[in-house]
Amino acid sequence: MQPHLPRHLFPDSRSPWTWLPPAVALLLITMLAVSATNRSLFVLLNGFGQRFDDALWLNLTLLGDGAVALALVLPSIRRSPRCFWAALIAAVFAVLWVQVFKQVVIMPRPLAVLSPEQFFQSGPAFRAVSFPSGHAAAIFAIAGIWVMSLPGRTLIRGALLALAVLVSLSRVMVGVHWPVDILWGMLGGWLAAWSGLALYARYQWKTACTGGFLAALLLLLVAAALLVSHHVHIPEVLPLQRSLGAVCLAWGACEMYLMLPRMSPAKGELKGGLDGQK
Repeated sequence: MQPHLPRHLFPDSRSPWTWLPPAVALLLITMLAVSATNRSLFVLLNGFGQRFDDALWLNLTLLGDGAVALALVLPSIRRSPRCFWAALIAAVFAVLWVQVFKQVVIMPRPLAVLSPEQFFQSGPAFRAVSFPSGHAAAIFAIAGIWVMSLPGRTLIRGALLALAVLVSLSRVMVGVHWPVDILWGMLGGWLAAWSGLALYARYQWKTACTGGFLAALLLLLVAAALLVSHHVHIPEVLPLQRSLGAVCLAWGACEMYLMLPRMSPAKGELKGGLDGQK
């Protein structure tokens, strides 16, 4: 790390909030590989999930959808440029992580391996390209950025991490991913979050500039699409999807409007700055 770079903007490598989640994911992946219990653990977890309402897992799994995850970034554009840009960078890393491994590791979904009587399945009946879970990668990329960006605030960080775990587990509960899929997705999402924060710390891009506004406009379109889209093919989650889209669209547009007076006509930078930017 170069001396002039602000150390406080980089993820704290000594904090358990930074290194413990990926370490746990790697440990669990190793245990599954050594014990060959991936399939039996899936059946166990999936059966346990049936004790709860199906709608709970379906709505939780929506939070790991890529479009929803991107829309949730919008409210941070003015108050936290660091998290805004880190999330967009993390999205690129997470997509690459998921798509590369999906092409390299050909693993069938549970529905293609187990009989329908052996487990519970809800939502789209996927049968192929199981490894890794894109939903787990997306939610851990977003949650990881906030967990590694909130010094102190143990309760909030713990709640975000717990939510990310539940969203990832929902993929097993609805019967579309194996445990190893979600663990590898979690690992990729967390590494993507770390990479996003590290790159932001190095370059410290502003949001009140042409690039920031273009990125925000793209995310506004994503949020607007959630109001009408049926891309998740789960009718039960449409009320939540549309509510999240409406909130993110209105909140993001408001934040962009409030940010306009801070723009510099010459350089498009924040006057006074947020997140320690000057």
